[in-house]
Amino acid sequence: MRKLCRIIFSRYAVSALMILFSLALLFYLIFFASAYSIYVFILMSVLDVLVIISIINREMNPEYKSPWVVIALVIPFFGAALYVMFSSRRLSKRETRFLRRINEAADIAATEAFESLDCDNDILEPPDPYAAGKITSLLGDDPGAMIFSGTESEYFPLGELMLEQMLCDMSRAEKYVFLEYFIIDEGEMLDRILSVLTKRVERGVDVRILYDDIGSMKTLPANFPEKLSRLGISCLRFSKVTPRVSAIHNNRDHRKICVIDGEIAYTGGINIADEYINARDRFGHWKDAGIRVYGHAALGFTKLFLSMWDFTVGTVSNYSEFFADYKCAVKGDGGRYIPFGSGPAPVYTRHSGKHAFLNLINQAHKYVYITTPYLIIDYTLTEALRCAALRGVEVVIITPASADKRLVKVMTKSSYPALMEAGVKICEYAPGFIHEKLLVCDDAYAVVGSINFDYRSLVHHFEAALWLYKSPTVIKIKEEFLKTLSVSVEIDVDEARLSFFERIVRNLIRLFAPLL
Repeated sequence: MRKLCRIIFSRYAVSALMILFSLALLFYLIFFASAYSIYVFILMSVLDVLVIISIINREMNPEYKSPWVVIALVIPFFGAALYVMFSSRRLSKRETRFLRRINEAADIAATEAFESLDCDNDILEPPDPYAAGKITSLLGDDPGAMIFSGTESEYFPLGELMLEQMLCDMSRAEKYVFLEYFIIDEGEMLDRILSVLTKRVERGVDVRILYDDIGSMKTLPANFPEKLSRLGISCLRFSKVTPRVSAIHNNRDHRKICVIDGEIAYTGGINIADEYINARDRFGHWKDAGIRVYGHAALGFTKLFLSMWDFTVGTVSNYSEFFADYKCAVKGDGGRYIPFGSGPAPVYTRHSGKHAFLNLINQAHKYVYITTPYLIIDYTLTEALRCAALRGVEVVIITPASADKRLVKVMTKSSYPALMEAGVKICEYAPGFIHEKLLVCDDAYAVVGSINFDYRSLVHHFEAALWLYKSPTVIKIKEEFLKTLSVSVEIDVDEARLSFFERIVRNLIRLFAPLL
């Protein structure tokens, strides 16, 4: 109740009301003007046609075009105005130049540090040409990504297990601790983390926290950054909510990153909230996962954090200060690691997360195992999974039995029939809610991070993940998947059928899902 009252009387509620008022006023002015003057009506009709032509000719997934065409046709003039305002986030020339400065500074410093490391000569040319192709593709999709050896990793199948190791690593930090999370909530997990961090601040450690303003709007007070500032911790909100109509609100920072001294890094699906460590019961047992890297690959996550921090605060860090003396001497486990980012255009010109998944699915030989809390995928991913199953690859997907969002559960369930028809095995995690996001394939590859199998993660959100090849951790991830599968229930054809009401809801949401 306290959190609900906080939202109702918060700046978020005021901003939402002002945005709705602005849209209502725009709607009224457009239709009033078009009804008042035949010339205005003709002008708006011409603009409406031009917008529809622009949508049709635009280079984008046809599934994203259809909803905008429907909106433009069903709501003349106003629909075209919505498309102009919300179809994509357009960076200003000033923002574009600034972002270019950030990326150039980060790339130069990271490359210099990387060249000073004792890395394998064949790091970009593994014996398997298929692996080399996947590496080249991923590095092309995210030009800021780098491939590393000299790294050891550990997979944590539960949030509470990862927290204990993370606190231990934080307690030994000497230079800096960086945290970037979509959701931060007050409670036991946050209290334990802050208890450790305040002690490191007293030792001169640079502690920074970046969290998403909308992601944490129900969980944190508005003065949270000021509260942490009094503790000596730098804290920023990503993309602050403002009372204006803008597509910027559609692009959230969904990443989960922790970096310690540039030598240790964590990522995965685990936010800083008590349900992620099962200290709070929301939907039964909360199954989540994360991965820890020690060694060279941590440099990639340091770069990801600092780039987003600079983009938020409006500065360009002295990246050489963080990278130049990089001396993490780790022999490594023989695997290849690529920490990479994914996000909306024009920051990312290609959907690196989606393409990383597609390359693994399309070239799989034995199996593809996936866990995701949401399964709302487009035609391309659906067909890739179907084709893999039809050519004899074992494709297994685990989703939650309990739902955190009713409509999202309907959409997830609506994806089952087409996949099952081709031989994809769908199972639901019986003990409760599974929030981990991973793909493991052929005992050779894995992707662990914050990327869900839904439109928001694959298209709109800023995400982070770790791509692994030939690391012993890949086998451990597979073994943990099979343990999870043993307590999951396979869905049969009858259970996958939707009710009449669910089909109506599914059809409506599916049409507009790319815009949600």
